[in-house]
Amino acid sequence: MKRARELAYGFLTCMGRVTITGMLISIGKQFRDWTAAYRLFWGSRMDMDKLFEVSTQACLDELLPSQMIVMHMDDTVIRKTGKTIPGTGWKRDPLGPAFHTNFIWAQRFIQTTLSLYGNEFNSQSKSIPIDFFHCPSVKKPNKKATQEDIDSYKEQKKKESADKPKPKGEGKGAHPRKPGNAGR
Repeated sequence: MKRARELAYGFLTCMGRVTITGMLISIGKQFRDWTAAYRLFWGSRMDMDKLFEVSTQACLDELLPSQMIVMHMDDTVIRKTGKTIPGTGWKRDPLGPAFHTNFIWAQRFIQTTLSLYGNEFNSQSKSIPIDFFHCPSVKKPNKKATQEDIDSYKEQKKKESADKPKPKGEGKGAHPRKPGNAGR
């Protein structure tokens, strides 16, 4: 746990691109053996749920009994370069221009934050991250896939799309940018 705490401090103080090497350099451990730090991130050595339980409990303790619990969810893509990294795929670049869709090779994650208000209800709030999990898209089976694989893919895709809210006005002839929809 001590090593994880030190690396978390290194994460916060690292300048530039944040890597394990950068975290170790920022806490002054660049001349020591790095294998223990790299092993910490290998496999499932750290229980990420335990790390977020601490921040979740601290946030809930800050709330008054009369205050509502307000949570935010946001999906984000993290750029990757390796083609064999699990859960990677071509995703829409959120930093690209609106008039042209750019694609990037990335992983998709969903972050959940909890809002903490100031002393007054109508004040600014601060959002504290309480969960961050990998949420890859369903992988399409190749052309030589069996019918069972295709049916399984369709079922997973249907389940994934049922969880997403549909935009307002979706339906027959309700596209807001199509000509002829003025006055509808």
